[in-house]
Amino acid sequence: MVGKFFIDGVDAFTEYGVFVEQYGYKGVVQFPKFKTIETIEWDEYDGEEADLTNPVLDAKSVSIPFCITNVRFAEDLFASLCDKAYHTFEFSDLKREYRLRMTSVGSFSSLLKLGKLQLSFSDDFPPTPIAQPYELGQSDIRQLGYAIDGIDFSQFGSHILKGTDDSIRKAPNIRPALSVNHKTEAGLVYDEVAVPRFKAKDITIKLLINCSDIDEFWKRYDSLFAILAKSDSRVLYFPKLETEYECYYKSSNVQKFEITPSGRVWCEFDVVLRCLSSRPGTTYWILIAEDGSLIITEPEEASITLRKTF
Repeated sequence: MVGKFFIDGVDAFTEYGVFVEQYGYKGVVQFPKFKTIETIEWDEYDGEEADLTNPVLDAKSVSIPFCITNVRFAEDLFASLCDKAYHTFEFSDLKREYRLRMTSVGSFSSLLKLGKLQLSFSDDFPPTPIAQPYELGQSDIRQLGYAIDGIDFSQFGSHILKGTDDSIRKAPNIRPALSVNHKTEAGLVYDEVAVPRFKAKDITIKLLINCSDIDEFWKRYDSLFAILAKSDSRVLYFPKLETEYECYYKSSNVQKFEITPSGRVWCEFDVVLRCLSSRPGTTYWILIAEDGSLIITEPEEASITLRKTF
């Protein structure tokens, strides 16, 4: 564990007997969310209108689980982290440095000399990732179809995971119309002539990056978030319905992050997009002849009954 984790240039294992627990980098690599976006709803339209002229990233809360080989040094670690607001954390496995501010001390447990502790920090300095996606077909991903702003997710070296389709196809909630609820009368009076409108909805894109080393991971990961964090809205293409959705990045959540002994990186994470307007559609059937020409019936003189089979 020597040479893996440094605090202000000091090897944390040598100085305090501390190292990051397995899977403990999830909060560190997680991309920050946007600060609150100003939105407005219009009664005559579905969804909402959002001011995306200059969205900015928020500070990020980072929870890191540590293992400690000698609990007698725990107080020394706490004292060191409290001597000033910010400390530089260098994680050799990630090949990244972070300037973090400790915000709270979580759980602490010990057994003889060994122990575990959970510390929470604030990362007040959001990154500025650079977009450098692969050309289409040049990544090692064989899954095609899902795209953001015309860039297929495979160009970020990422797989779309199970659960994404269900999230996209889930209908948005109904926006309630005007109603009156009298204390002295049963039930309530609802505007029965109002056309139902739908709210904006959140879409969760479930992704996996599985690559050879940490440098390749950052290339793919940073490229994706550089696109998502741009100003203005994004266009998400869903191949199952051949439909586009206007949306913007809202937040992300890393579900699993692991660096294997061979150096391979496995990262499962969710990207939450806010879909500005989405009304459930319907399926239209078009009749065509064998030569591909449309079959058109005369009004009120002919009809054709279609029956769905499943």
